[in-house]
Amino acid sequence: MTQAQADAYLCGVVPEETDARFLSQHLAAYAFTRQFVAGKRVLEIGFGDGYGANYLADVAAQVTGIDIALGNIPRAQQKYPRANVRFVHSDGSTLDFPDASFDVIASFQVIEHIAEPHLPRYLTEIRRVLTADGVCCLSTLNLAHNMKPGKPYEKLCLHEKEFTGPELRHLLEQYFPSVALHGLYPSPTHYIFERLKKWGLMRFGPIHLNPVARFYQRVSVDDYRTRPQITDAALDLYAVCRKAAV
Repeated sequence: MTQAQADAYLCGVVPEETDARFLSQHLAAYAFTRQFVAGKRVLEIGFGDGYGANYLADVAAQVTGIDIALGNIPRAQQKYPRANVRFVHSDGSTLDFPDASFDVIASFQVIEHIAEPHLPRYLTEIRRVLTADGVCCLSTLNLAHNMKPGKPYEKLCLHEKEFTGPELRHLLEQYFPSVALHGLYPSPTHYIFERLKKWGLMRFGPIHLNPVARFYQRVSVDDYRTRPQITDAALDLYAVCRKAAV
């Protein structure tokens, strides 16, 4: 990898360098989308490290991952070499694929990084390369969850536009006749440990004897739940978009 490529390595989440809770929250979007991809042609816009494309490839016929960061290509190719996955350097707002090339399109934690003037092009291109009966799955953080009453809020420095559920729905319905929103929530057990952590109980005693610390060491996708309701408690927003009305 050249220095220029290394400088372009901006993937965000690297499994080996990420704590279990944060990684599992991101992987939950792929677990949710897996129901749509069996035997399908899949495009992931913004594959980052490549771990998600590799996960979907367990059941998909073919996964194509694109990313704007040039350095992500050789890294992902080396980490996840498999016959039904390919990684390509491309800007998500100009997709170099024919119309109706993919049955499923996934783009997770990407839309908030796109400047608002470019969102129409991003969504128009997704709609163009999606088959008539295809599915597009998008995820982003839930702005309503991050904003705390009575406290100032400043979006993350790399984010261009963050969304509440109604804002995301309003945008997507301009491009897709069918938009279903889902929220990602902690499981009941996870929620209890969240409360215990906030009360400071994670700091007591050695880690291997502290049940709160031990939970966070082993937290997984199974410790999250996806529901077809959006409330302020939803950590992330998932959108399932279709070109055909359902």
